Amino acid sequence: MSSRILVVDALSAGTGIRRSSRDSIGCGPRTVCGVLEKHNLVCKITRIEDALGKNTLLRKFDHLAISAMTMDVPVVEKLSKLWHRSRNSGKIVLGGPIASNPSILKDLSVDILVIGEGEATIEELILRGYFEETIDVSDISGCAHLADGQIHVTPPRPFVSALVLSQEYPPSTTRIIDYQAYQACKVYVEVTRGCSNFKRTTLPLLNGQQCSDCGNCDSENPNARLTCPENIPPGCGFCSVPSTWGPPRSRSVAAITQEIKELLDLGVHRIVLESPGFLDYMRGREPLTNPCHPPANLKAITTLLEEINALPQVADREVHIAIENMKACLFTEAVAETLVRTIPDTSPNIGLETGSESHMQQIGKCGTPSDVVSAVQIAARFGMKPFVYFIYGLPGETPESAKESLSIMKAVSEAGAERIILYGFRALPGSAFAEYPDAFMSDDLGAILRKEAERINRQKKEDYLDTVMQGVAAEPSWGHHGYTMIYPLAEGPIMTVHGGYSPGTLVSVRIIKVLSDGLLEGEVVANK
Repeated sequence: MSSRILVVDALSAGTGIRRSSRDSIGCGPRTVCGVLEKHNLVCKITRIEDALGKNTLLRKFDHLAISAMTMDVPVVEKLSKLWHRSRNSGKIVLGGPIASNPSILKDLSVDILVIGEGEATIEELILRGYFEETIDVSDISGCAHLADGQIHVTPPRPFVSALVLSQEYPPSTTRIIDYQAYQACKVYVEVTRGCSNFKRTTLPLLNGQQCSDCGNCDSENPNARLTCPENIPPGCGFCSVPSTWGPPRSRSVAAITQEIKELLDLGVHRIVLESPGFLDYMRGREPLTNPCHPPANLKAITTLLEEINALPQVADREVHIAIENMKACLFTEAVAETLVRTIPDTSPNIGLETGSESHMQQIGKCGTPSDVVSAVQIAARFGMKPFVYFIYGLPGETPESAKESLSIMKAVSEAGAERIILYGFRALPGSAFAEYPDAFMSDDLGAILRKEAERINRQKKEDYLDTVMQGVAAEPSWGHHGYTMIYPLAEGPIMTVHGGYSPGTLVSVRIIKVLSDGLLEGEVVANK
């Protein structure tokens, strides 16, 4: 009898309840299920908040496979304790960004960590009989476990190739039905994996590492950019993507389109083309380690988007295709024209992080603030509504850099940015800034930036009053009794309307009130 495995989506659950990103379904859990289904193992996905306190659900499965982020340690600890109380046996496999820090094995009652890319490691665990009996995992690459009270980390597993990623490890599509209100959620479909920014921070790090200005980060040799004599992790100092996932690899058009087709046939209405940098798609030879050169491969991007656009539900405008992360230094008029022509009503999300050019260079960010302002202006001219990201509390932040961020925040808003998204810095394992303290909400400089971001975002919401937006009904509102949350079918803010609507119901909503800088109240004027 084959093992039954419960795949737990703990991503962004924190201490147990997902307050934000409730309309997002990431790639990781479906990818795990894809490997399990490949080997005919019974699996099901559940949100971690739905698993807590439900012993009857846990008892139906033999093992747990949890996907989580670093912020999710508290809720993973709760679930692991509940699991061990509910049954006497059964392994817990933990993967995702949380596994980048093997020391958590001392704090969590889990059996094994899958570090970095998980497909090949999970497949080897299956083939070696890990889910059927006790085996020695010390020679399985890409994992960590406890033995005799000591943490053992095996050598990292080589990154899978673009061909293998496309052909051998398709994510499960059937398991999308395990998510409540999946018809209204943003379902992420992986387009590229890894990041092309192999610059590095020049700030002195708390562990003593310091850039020696060897020149590798600016080398024309893409392989030279992979190495650093000081062993400083690549990429923006706050980000762990390049060190964890490596340079970009692009999935094939056929693999991406087939996955989207199957999801749409199951009733999904919102697809996000997931990539740390969408314009890296098929951009150059591997390893692609220069974030700004060569330019975007518009021929490959056009082919991909036209294939997606030809799917019946997309062509009939019943589905919205979103493209999020794009590097400003690659965003040109030709890029904007291509996107608007092939996928209507989509807009880029552009990371700026800091408005200070010198601070950008210090943290290892590519491009300049003026690149971001230019990208926003271009996007706006083509009718797009870009989001721009900032981070407060970054290492190296000063009153002067915060002042410059405030100025650029206003500039991108005036240039046409739809929304300012401001995060507090969090130290991520595997990043250059892993040892730095997280930013606090009480941070004075952060408070100034938060106040301005809230002012800009609320002002932008006023423009929606008395307009009609297309949306998809999701779940009952947490904060407004008798109301239903409506997620926009195209780009735009989240809405809430009076009355109950089944998940997946398409509605037209007239906006009647601004409730906050991120939420609008509306009334349904039509539904189908």
